[in-house]
Amino acid sequence: MKKTVRNFLLLASSAVIITGCASSSDLEDLRYQLRIVNKKLEDMKSTTVGQLQKRQAAASGHMDQLEQDIIELKAQLEESYYLNQKLREQNKELEVAITSVAEQESAKREEALKRLEEQQRAKEVRLVELNTKLQQQQESVKAIQQARILEAERRAKETAIEAELARKRSNAASKTTSYGTNVKHFRATKKKVKRSVVAPPIQKGPSVAKTTIAVKSAKTNNKPAIKQSSGGTTAQPVAPANDYAKAQNLYQRNKYNEAYKLFSQVASNPTSGNNVNARFMMGESLFKQKEYDKAIMQYQKIISQHSTSDKAPAAMLKQAMAFEKLADKDTAKVIYKKLLKKHGSTPEATTAKAKLDTY
Repeated sequence: MKKTVRNFLLLASSAVIITGCASSSDLEDLRYQLRIVNKKLEDMKSTTVGQLQKRQAAASGHMDQLEQDIIELKAQLEESYYLNQKLREQNKELEVAITSVAEQESAKREEALKRLEEQQRAKEVRLVELNTKLQQQQESVKAIQQARILEAERRAKETAIEAELARKRSNAASKTTSYGTNVKHFRATKKKVKRSVVAPPIQKGPSVAKTTIAVKSAKTNNKPAIKQSSGGTTAQPVAPANDYAKAQNLYQRNKYNEAYKLFSQVASNPTSGNNVNARFMMGESLFKQKEYDKAIMQYQKIISQHSTSDKAPAAMLKQAMAFEKLADKDTAKVIYKKLLKKHGSTPEATTAKAKLDTY
């Protein structure tokens, strides 16, 4: 721009010099034009150059800002890289910790499963033992019943022989006149009867021993109703009718051991009308004494031998409760379900359902 103005001035001055004949008015015009040109130059300097400087200053400011932003981005990138490295290390530590915890939990689960299996095996063994004991007791009961049948047959034979002997004595007294002849006949008849009175052999074993012990205990306790036959043999002991009431009284006074013994005598009497109730109260007495294993056995006798009795649902309920006391909730749960299935309309079934709802 400056070169253009200068060239213009040089051309104008050279034109004036060349013409040499220019007037003063022309010179004035030329000077005026030069002033205008100078003014335009100044205006151009003040506008164009100022704008250029402002733009340059703004551009330099933008450059500084860009450089500052770049520096900040670099710092952020470095910080992000550092954080990523730290996160990787933490992830590795977490993986190691999770692996360790998973291994520990797996070991605990395996150990718990082993314990459960051992407990289940122990329960199965215990059930087998209980079943074996029940079978043994049932066999003992059968043996006792067989012994009682044989004893009843023996007593019947003795009664028949005694009747026959009395008849023969009466006939002999009416037919004989001589005292000596009568005595001889009587002695001969007596010897003959003695030989024929021999009772059939009774199988010896635990059941007979138990019967003998029961008879002896009845003797030592001064219990009545042990009959003596004319042949010199002892009859089956019969418990008095009021023994059940006495046993109930003992039970209500918390004398469970004495009540159990008296209930046992009532239960062993087949002619008693309270033998099933006495058997149930034997279980109740044992339950009160916290002898839950033995109580379970007594309840089982009612369940298996008197399933149609009104005491069967109560026996099943108390048997399940005894298993609960022995911390065998699985077996108790099975018995509760069985009670609901077989005796669903009884009050005991309602109690069993409430028990099952707590599991």
